[in-house]
Amino acid sequence: MIAVVDARGAEHDGLKAIAALSNAATPSGIAILALVDSSQHQQIAAQCYGSGATHYLDFADVGADLEQSIRYAYRYVENFRGGAERARHEQSLLTVADLQWSMVPGSVGEAWVSDSLLAAAGQIDFDQYPVSGIYRTLSHGDKERVRAAMKRLRDGARQTAVSHDLDGRPVIHHLYEADGCISGRIEYLAKNDEVDDWTERDLLSGLRNTAAASSWIRQKLESGSQLTLFAIGIKNFRMINAAFGRNVGDQLLRIVGHRLMDHTQREYAGSQLVARLDGQNFLITLADMDSNDVLDFANGLISNVFSNLELEGRPIQPVARAGVAIGNADSKEKTLIRKAVLALAEATAADALPIKISTVSEADVHLEEALEDQLVGAMGRGEIAIAFQPQIKVDTGDLVGAEALARWEHPEYGLLGASTLFAVAERAGVMDNLSAQIHKQALILAAKWADNFGLLRLSINVTAGDLAGTNFASDMLKQIDEAGFETRRLTLEITESELIGNLSASADKLDKLRAAGVRIAIDDFGTGYSSLSYLKELPVDYLKIDSELTGDISGSPKEQVVVRSIIDMAHSLQLSVIAEGVETEAQLKTLAEQGCEYFQGFLRSGPLSPDEFEAFALRNN
Repeated sequence: MIAVVDARGAEHDGLKAIAALSNAATPSGIAILALVDSSQHQQIAAQCYGSGATHYLDFADVGADLEQSIRYAYRYVENFRGGAERARHEQSLLTVADLQWSMVPGSVGEAWVSDSLLAAAGQIDFDQYPVSGIYRTLSHGDKERVRAAMKRLRDGARQTAVSHDLDGRPVIHHLYEADGCISGRIEYLAKNDEVDDWTERDLLSGLRNTAAASSWIRQKLESGSQLTLFAIGIKNFRMINAAFGRNVGDQLLRIVGHRLMDHTQREYAGSQLVARLDGQNFLITLADMDSNDVLDFANGLISNVFSNLELEGRPIQPVARAGVAIGNADSKEKTLIRKAVLALAEATAADALPIKISTVSEADVHLEEALEDQLVGAMGRGEIAIAFQPQIKVDTGDLVGAEALARWEHPEYGLLGASTLFAVAERAGVMDNLSAQIHKQALILAAKWADNFGLLRLSINVTAGDLAGTNFASDMLKQIDEAGFETRRLTLEITESELIGNLSASADKLDKLRAAGVRIAIDDFGTGYSSLSYLKELPVDYLKIDSELTGDISGSPKEQVVVRSIIDMAHSLQLSVIAEGVETEAQLKTLAEQGCEYFQGFLRSGPLSPDEFEAFALRNN
């Protein structure tokens, strides 16, 4: 994450190297530290900056310290994963941080201090000293470091950081300069010191990672502590990520992590740990908490940490959910964490209750773990089966194709549906392999359909991981060719959020597939980030209306209006519409009146085995 370029005595080559590194920087950003000697080349620091360096160390300065410079570069990466784009937006993103201030140099009247910083530093008279209040409380050594940091900003750095104490607590003070305004954000360091190695930290948030959290929990359980675990997740994070972009999503996770740590330290005096598990999920563990305080603490987390958030000048409303698990010396750390995570999954799936206290037995947790352990073997043994759900033309009742669905034929637990299968695969880290296997099996089976099925289409589902693959389009075309299936008869179904995570890259890949004859369907339309603008930009052929919308269409005027608007919009874009989950003649009649072309659902047939589907097809056509 850090490139060190020694340009001393090789200025020309050094500047070329900096420019090449800067141009090749990944979306997550890198720090480029240039080593220079201004006594040999007076303008070299400015030239390095112009070429793309983020930091420089001048060895003409007798106090030059390479180790400290690398530390500052590392801090830069931790806080600015996202590169130049995020740096440009940092000024607006700062408005969501808790402990912050800003000022315009030379204009005391334009100094501002956040309410949370006023509360945290109550001993400082900001009314009398709006600019220098914090500085006046620092030790002599801290003041020297702050002066050095401010000098870096005056010398042209966009940001820097300095450590000092604030009201007896160690902090990192992040300093930024943008558009003539200097801003600061204060981040408390963790009270505990069990983990000092950044290899046990999550670099996006600065919190403990899963491995460090497991170790801490195990040590506490072995010492006899009772632990209360809170798994915290953002239910609509993918929507926020899709709407605002990955950089803003990362910033949201960082801010939420800081707020979780600050809230926990303020509200609980006992031994504690705050960690980031994965994705949008965090873990808070409290030792020896009174069980009567659990719900109050969880409700306080959700109401205080996730409220009043604003990104890029727009209010953000993350939907937070929490799963709670309580364990004692007889518990195992892995099982306890899993119980909290499973409770979070239940809370996330529910619409009403944001907090779920785990009631699952350890046997249930072990079953989940066993399924994860068994899945790879099941894939190799042929236990993953394909079912085909017929797709029917609304006006004629003719069979026009089928959607391939996956099932796990478990030798002990029977038939496990797609939701269980994919949830297990996601946790086991084999989603990409499972998806590829399902595609291969479905294509091979469809290629063997009888000759008189030659007009039937096959629809297969594509995951976000599939679409993110660099060679997704070429790999898919290769699979189709190897299976012997006709490209023109294949439809790929992709959910909205998976498409708009990286709209430009998705469009390029789908364009290549459509040029070869593949058709594209947007799956579950109407339940995600539905947007006319991205439909106009993407190469799409079908919209699939989610079963949640078709479920009440025959009896609810509001649902009918929503579905009619989707159908009308699709037709205005020359797209066909497929309705999912049709179970009654009344639903089908309403869809026909509104101009829907195709449907699938239990009204005609649920998912069928390959042999059952062939028999169904022969009867219908």
